[in-house]
Amino acid sequence: MMSSTPPIHPNSVRLHAHTGTFSTLIFVLIWIGYVLLSPFYVFHSGLPQPSDILLAIGIIPALILAVLNHKDQISGAHITGGLFVILTTAVNLIYYLYTGERSFIAPSLFYLFNFSVFCFIVFLFKQSPVFMNRVTYLSISTIVLIQLFYVIGFSGEGARHAGTFNNPNQLAYWALLMGVILIVLKRGSSLNLFDLLLFSALAYIQTEALSKAGMISYGVLILFMAFQPVANKKLKALFVFGLLFLLITEITAPQEVKKWVIAADNISAAAHRLGKIGSDVDDNPMVRGYSRLIEYPQYLLTGAGEGAHWRFNARQELHSGIATILFSYGVLGFILFFGFLYFVFIRLPLYYAMLLTPLILYGLTHQNFRNTGFWVFLGLCFSYHFFEKKTLEEMREYKPMKSKPKEYHPLDLQIRDKNI
Repeated sequence: MMSSTPPIHPNSVRLHAHTGTFSTLIFVLIWIGYVLLSPFYVFHSGLPQPSDILLAIGIIPALILAVLNHKDQISGAHITGGLFVILTTAVNLIYYLYTGERSFIAPSLFYLFNFSVFCFIVFLFKQSPVFMNRVTYLSISTIVLIQLFYVIGFSGEGARHAGTFNNPNQLAYWALLMGVILIVLKRGSSLNLFDLLLFSALAYIQTEALSKAGMISYGVLILFMAFQPVANKKLKALFVFGLLFLLITEITAPQEVKKWVIAADNISAAAHRLGKIGSDVDDNPMVRGYSRLIEYPQYLLTGAGEGAHWRFNARQELHSGIATILFSYGVLGFILFFGFLYFVFIRLPLYYAMLLTPLILYGLTHQNFRNTGFWVFLGLCFSYHFFEKKTLEEMREYKPMKSKPKEYHPLDLQIRDKNI
């Protein structure tokens, strides 16, 4: 029987005894290593990076343990996600056998690996939700600052910066993903000054990457953030005041605003880049591959697989996450994928699902669903189910104690330091 949400982990405060503290610690260290290494692209895009190899080492034994010790009902997210992976594998395998094109193999491996990452995150958070949330937050914060220093310290080739990635679009999407993930990890608690520093760093990185889709999507994220639970009354008031100030200044002294924008190199470059929307060749929906949906409608039913693009008189894949799912895996694949998303976000706070908006917006012109970071985001969202209501309230209301806090075992979730 399909269950939309798994049962809350008993007490939500201690590790499963059968998992073992040492083995769980190894998995946690692998997870931290993955987060810190994930932006460093050593090999060509499309090939496994060092972070992927490290994570794969941890995923295999972790999932074996999860299967052996599983006693609860299988959630709807795991069922629909698993069926989607099976469908992608079957469709691409059929076309591979028919055409002999090896390009059909990689996409299925991507989805299998990414879904395994989702399961791995759920496994870890089920054992120790609060501890894992804190560890992940600290790891994300660290790598955001490292990326910021790299972007500032090393000049990119040309006007757009790629950071530690192979191209600027990868840097832009990574920055967007880090933004939505940071909001998820706050679990509804208000943003503090350090959080605002991280979001400012990500905004700067976006202006260096100069991805039109990235900057627009990140702007939507900031707009959403201002009216979500993570923004307290003071932050919301500040945001509204800032908008009113810009609006009034634009009306009363537009030339002064223009001079200020021109004076800031990054803002000027971003404004110039955004001003070219619609004029660049790659802004054309036909160039992005949307024309295939009209010219080859039969694949909307059966799916075309992801490969052998010469069949559509094209050299590259369809540059759209949603369109790729529909065109490559047909109506059934589309239903399974969005069914998977439905079961991930059902019974979660509404703002979790709202965070999908900037990610899907970015994916209208780029491949975004095959990126492992997207599945990390889904796993972190789904892990909300493992937090007890009381625990979440304590995390949101906790204030640092003046006296020295009581010390606990690092993997014991009875720690008092729950402020993230």
